[in-house]
Amino acid sequence: MVAEVDITLNKGAQDSFVRSEEPFPAFMGGYRSGKTAGAIIKCWFYTMKYPGSIGVWTEPVAAMFAESCLPTLRKFFGAYEGSLWQEQGKGGPNHRIEFANGSLWMLKAAETPERIVGFEAAWALMNEAASTEHGSQEEAYFRLVARLSQKGFPHWLGVATTPSGQNWLWREWVDAPKEGHVLFHGGTMSNKENLPDGYIEMMTATYGLGTPMYRQYVLGEFVQMEGLVLPTFDVDKHVLPWPDKLFVRKIAGVDFGVQSPTAIVECAVTNTGHRYMREWLYKRECDDEALIKACGDAMNDGITLFVCDPSGKERIEWMNYKGIPAVKAPSNRIERRVKAWLTPLSQGMLTVDRDSPFLIRELTGLSWAKRRGRELETDKFDPNTPDHAFDAGADVLQEIEEMPMNFKEPTVVEHGVLA
Repeated sequence: MVAEVDITLNKGAQDSFVRSEEPFPAFMGGYRSGKTAGAIIKCWFYTMKYPGSIGVWTEPVAAMFAESCLPTLRKFFGAYEGSLWQEQGKGGPNHRIEFANGSLWMLKAAETPERIVGFEAAWALMNEAASTEHGSQEEAYFRLVARLSQKGFPHWLGVATTPSGQNWLWREWVDAPKEGHVLFHGGTMSNKENLPDGYIEMMTATYGLGTPMYRQYVLGEFVQMEGLVLPTFDVDKHVLPWPDKLFVRKIAGVDFGVQSPTAIVECAVTNTGHRYMREWLYKRECDDEALIKACGDAMNDGITLFVCDPSGKERIEWMNYKGIPAVKAPSNRIERRVKAWLTPLSQGMLTVDRDSPFLIRELTGLSWAKRRGRELETDKFDPNTPDHAFDAGADVLQEIEEMPMNFKEPTVVEHGVLA
């Protein structure tokens, strides 16, 4: 069977990455610059050219196969699903794509590098390799290199990602690249023809033309973040008394602390989508009684859901057992947390209650960590500037982004189990 698909590659980084025959090609670019599309096409071309080849596609976490890899594969080659290729083992440890020509794509999560053992492969592709959702992916990278041993095939390991500070990717492909490590760099603008109208303008307004975040997330440059995390936050503009308005949603974010403060920050949304933020709790060495009381007071005021730090799984389960409707936040990646604040600020759609002193202090003072030599592996906040209320707010703002307007409020039944 001959698979004929009409594909036009973007000139520049995407085209060069797809056609590269170097052993370690990397496509690093801004958001929506066509990286994943280029990676899928590159892997498909190789698979069609070399029947029987085995490849490994990695995502930072297993859930991202359904969010990134598979939707992109179906976008370009969905017409051949069931005849030329098919997904197998969904949701299990042996998740894979099988091809009619005997080739195989193994789908492995970089969050569990200890499982990248015991097999031979001809190629590997690390999608979103700079993500630190569950820590650095450097160990997964080294393990994948060791798997490139399938006989009779040309071997390569590719990377498709948006840069994130001067980390291991910067070291391997920019600072001291080894033989065969070739970098193809592209910005969001290079994929303009495939983006919605106004997308690039929105990104520019959100991150600020020429700022470090604009250079990283739009231009796709390796940037060491410095200065304030939210330079556009203005106390005179964004801090006002709590309004007497009708809110259509009231939920809160929770950042758990042990010795550091536990923070609860409310996000109340109007029918226009404007977000009003205020703190309900900011307490160092917060005990269970204080947390339950703060949540109870918030629920009595109309808050229907608590969106929590994803790393606090046991605390989330405990809150639900106590009758407090709690879920984990969509992500704890630093770029997602920062963007959750930056986007509504840039749109003029966020206001902070003036009676939230700790939240205001963090939003005005949170800074990026300064780089010392080559010690910093990824962008981090300055440890001397607290981020507890900031994180609680980021958790709830992410949930607001993903929550549909017709969202049905959860109800708590016996033993606090969400219905």
